Amino acid sequence: MVKDILNPSGGDAIKALAAGRASLIPDLSALPLSTTQRFERAFSRLLDTYFQTRVVETGADRLKLALVAVGGYGRGEMCVGSDIDIIILCRRSIPPQAIDVAQPLFLPLWDAGYTLGHGFRTIADCVKLGAKDNKVLCSLLDARFVTGDASIFEELQERMREKVLARREKAFLQWLDEEHAQRLATHGDGAMLLEPNLKEGVGGLRDYHRLLWLARLRGGTGDVCGVMRLAGFSDEDYALLERNVDFLHSVRNRLHVLSRRKSDQLHVDLQPEIATRMGYADRDGMLAVELFLSDLHRCMGDIKALAAAFRSVAGDADEAVLGCAPAAGSVHVQGNVVHVCPPQALFEQPHLALEALTLAANVQCEGIPVLAWETRQVLARLVTEAPARLAELSGIRNVLVTILTSGRAFDILEQMVGVGMLSVLLPDFGRVRDRVQFDGFHTYPVGQHTLFALRYLESLPVDGHPKFTPLWNGLRDTTTLMLGALFHDLGKGGADASSHSAKGAEMARSQLTAWGMPEAVVDEVVFLVEHHLLLARTAHRRDLSDESVVAHCAGIIGTQERLDLLYLLTYGDSRATGPKAWSQWSASLLEELYGKVANMLRDNTLATPLSARTINDTRRRVEALLGQGGAPVSGDEGMALLEMLPTRYALVVDPEDILRHMALARELAREITDAKRRLSEERAARGIVLLDPRPLEGRQSDVWELVVVARDQHGLFATVAGVLALHNLRVYAADAFVWRDGTVVDIFHVSAPPDPLYAREFWVKVRGSIQYALTGKLSLEYRIDQKRSTFPVHTGHNDVAVNIDNGLSDFHTVIEIAAPDRPALLYDVARTLQAMRLDILFAKIATLGSRTNDSFSVRDTYGQKLTDAEQVSEVRNALMHALRQ
Repeated sequence: MVKDILNPSGGDAIKALAAGRASLIPDLSALPLSTTQRFERAFSRLLDTYFQTRVVETGADRLKLALVAVGGYGRGEMCVGSDIDIIILCRRSIPPQAIDVAQPLFLPLWDAGYTLGHGFRTIADCVKLGAKDNKVLCSLLDARFVTGDASIFEELQERMREKVLARREKAFLQWLDEEHAQRLATHGDGAMLLEPNLKEGVGGLRDYHRLLWLARLRGGTGDVCGVMRLAGFSDEDYALLERNVDFLHSVRNRLHVLSRRKSDQLHVDLQPEIATRMGYADRDGMLAVELFLSDLHRCMGDIKALAAAFRSVAGDADEAVLGCAPAAGSVHVQGNVVHVCPPQALFEQPHLALEALTLAANVQCEGIPVLAWETRQVLARLVTEAPARLAELSGIRNVLVTILTSGRAFDILEQMVGVGMLSVLLPDFGRVRDRVQFDGFHTYPVGQHTLFALRYLESLPVDGHPKFTPLWNGLRDTTTLMLGALFHDLGKGGADASSHSAKGAEMARSQLTAWGMPEAVVDEVVFLVEHHLLLARTAHRRDLSDESVVAHCAGIIGTQERLDLLYLLTYGDSRATGPKAWSQWSASLLEELYGKVANMLRDNTLATPLSARTINDTRRRVEALLGQGGAPVSGDEGMALLEMLPTRYALVVDPEDILRHMALARELAREITDAKRRLSEERAARGIVLLDPRPLEGRQSDVWELVVVARDQHGLFATVAGVLALHNLRVYAADAFVWRDGTVVDIFHVSAPPDPLYAREFWVKVRGSIQYALTGKLSLEYRIDQKRSTFPVHTGHNDVAVNIDNGLSDFHTVIEIAAPDRPALLYDVARTLQAMRLDILFAKIATLGSRTNDSFSVRDTYGQKLTDAEQVSEVRNALMHALRQ
């Protein structure tokens, strides 16, 4: 019988564990990095000591059982927030005293706040589960004896080798490949992402664990170095693996300390502090965090490549994947692996590197052509030790063009980036490769973003996109487009981020000219780089019904061929930026702009005649609809309202929607007439609003159109904007129209209601809030300030800018603001503009991660642009004041 549990707290053992762990934590802040102790190994030893001590204290050492560490604890990788996974292993049956063993062992750990995973298993249980469940098999491959009866653990190991490992290899390898694909789909490629998952992302610790499992499956002992040596890898390869794994563990431990929980996603807000704790500092124009991420991505890239090479060996032990043909100075393909033979020949004949890349681009094989591991490593040494020998090679242009137009540009360039070769051949790429934009908008650093832009473009023939694939297929040559994508962001970096397009265009011209590219190609690539943001910025920030906006774009672009190229580049750039830059909503805006510019280029005429024709066509269509039975308003009433419509309204709104708005205007008039029976004429119209919300057809379902109809009254637009913010609705765009009879029709594009099942009730609440705010029954400013207090305060990147431009539109003054996004920002801007007696006719809200870039088309109280310099200055100062609050 186990000793009576008089001290369930664990006494000295749990105190020693707590003190030992606490003594290790400060080492995670020690600098430089080389002085930090391997926390995970030391912590694992502390846990071993705890269990060994408690087993003796409780008398469990006299029972026939063994404590076996599994999972991360079994591997000796106990990070700060890791779970403690342990099995109480019995030979043939679980004794009745097992619960008496478990309580004094585990209760002190739970009380101390550790997360514990434990179980009771017999040897037969483990063998049975390991034979049918691959996850359990992985856990048992990590198993390590801690204390108790060692013979029980040894018997388990022997039974596993005989009954499971020898029989499960093929199925286990297939499962590992499926699990790898699932991790890639779920967590992405850690070697490329701005916020990598250190454990589950491809290139993360899980890839290292796969190496361990494969080694133990093959070698039984878990001697990774020995198994790698038998597979043809060198001791230097194993040392590289160990250094990279140590680096990842160092980052992961610091992440756990800073986040105060088990966390594997390296979020951007913690990266600067982790970089500091890892010993990084600003250097050579690069931020410390960018230097840190550069090393992290290289680390994860090496682990990814090594794991893939080792998996190839494990998958076919009879084929020497790493072996080379005997002919010296040759390049050949074996399977889908490209070899330089011998790899060391690269130092004497660096042109073999270009030959290997050209072969990878042209070879017909299954899967992705990859550089052999030994070739990759020697090439990485060449890049480090003698980069000039590569940079001086002739034929670089031809090789890059071949790669860019091969349909495999992403895969081949990714390998070139991994060894640093692309940075040598294209120094401007190397300068920005690891640049980071901490805006919550970009998913990748600049270098990886560029590769993904290429990937999205070259995937169009396979993806079959209904809009862009036909344009791609219609290109005579994709060289110009792919070069434009390669160079489009190389101008980033420096204090003035807004000028990166112009800087990138200069870099493209210089580099392409040095490569001897034809002048016509150079001019087209430079155009694409300089204007690669033109369509996106115009679509998201401008009133596309304004003919001068479309004419401005058409004047810059000039030809249909350039428009197609720019449209495709915008697609690749937006997709590669991330999900916040590309959605059905943004795609529909770009499609609308593309169609209007294409029409203008095709007709070779200014928009004014086309606009007049559109307005006349709209009027005739409305008249025809009024003459049909079942129209929402009568013919005479509709014809009278038709005369009230402003020109821009008739140009923008579809005839069917005009009839719908007429019905709302008629209902509004009835409610006002009824109110006049109780109130004065001035008070009767105050606060009466009608809403007509509906999901936008043909666009993503989470974007709704909200039509607000009311009489013209001061502060209406700002009030609606504030109420929408109060109800957690994001505004994407807004149109404001005032009919000649004083009816206001505001059209908002907003996010969907929180619960679509109760959308009707939700919009009733919104309408009530607007009416209460307009009639003084709801203090909108007070409620919004309350709401703001629940959001985190921005501590960085708080720069704001206001630009007031009279040249962007023939009819309005365009006010552009750039500021950190925050609740009710649109309300603050609208309230400021209306306090300055400016009418908001149109608004585009473009939120890019943590920042917003909004555009407002305004006129003064006389219906004119803002031409008075003092007034312009006053408006700018007032907006700056509002944005900085």
